[in-house]
Amino acid sequence: MFRKLFGGGGGAPQSPAYEAGQQLFEDGMKAASEYRTAAAIALYTRSYETNPNPAPLINRAKLYRWRLLFGEAIRDLEIAMRLDKQQGDQFAIPLGNELRECKFLAQNLFNGKKDLFVTDLRSKGFDHVAGRIADSIFEGNGQLLGYHLVNEVDNVKKFETLSDFPSVKTLVTNWMRDQRVIDQALADPELNAEYREKRVLFEAMVCVYDYPEMAKLRDTIVRKIWCLLNPPSQRQAIWEVSLRDPVR
Repeated sequence: MFRKLFGGGGGAPQSPAYEAGQQLFEDGMKAASEYRTAAAIALYTRSYETNPNPAPLINRAKLYRWRLLFGEAIRDLEIAMRLDKQQGDQFAIPLGNELRECKFLAQNLFNGKKDLFVTDLRSKGFDHVAGRIADSIFEGNGQLLGYHLVNEVDNVKKFETLSDFPSVKTLVTNWMRDQRVIDQALADPELNAEYREKRVLFEAMVCVYDYPEMAKLRDTIVRKIWCLLNPPSQRQAIWEVSLRDPVR
């Protein structure tokens, strides 16, 4: 796929820039497969800067999408579409589909509502907004709340900087260090199918914030769900306080 995207193949010698870009792209794919997301993004960036073409932008956009950074993903996809058109127009359909999905999820970023969301968060606080989001999306369904908690832990472990999510870090350190625990909790196909619709609503609600506030809000939602689903008798006192302290 890399050679198709980069216009290679046919046995013709490639330029040094092409070869360097290809190697950086392949290094980025390896980092992404190992969930070294920051490294993968940096490698894709260097690959694109070394030899501009759609491939590293498409892959970088996927990682941005996993991190709910839809503005960045849309930017990469739009540039990739222009480059693809110049270099053969091979990927117009999948790129167009991905771009439409990202724009749909990020509509509140561009329809004038972002300032309203941000003002509301700063006036009412993270605890209030986190509780309202969880209540409006999951409507008290304990199974879906639990599934969301585990799914968020999984996504943060794989795609985010764990130190930006202190409650998730606490859960990972004390309970969910073993990936098999997470995989087992997410293995129910029926619950997964039901959750996917809720996930769309969740992403559309939280993506409107800039990264620091979005990370803090996502982490607060995880903390509030964990406290809701675990009675005091089942909590570990050594780390209960760090999960229960209100976030402002």
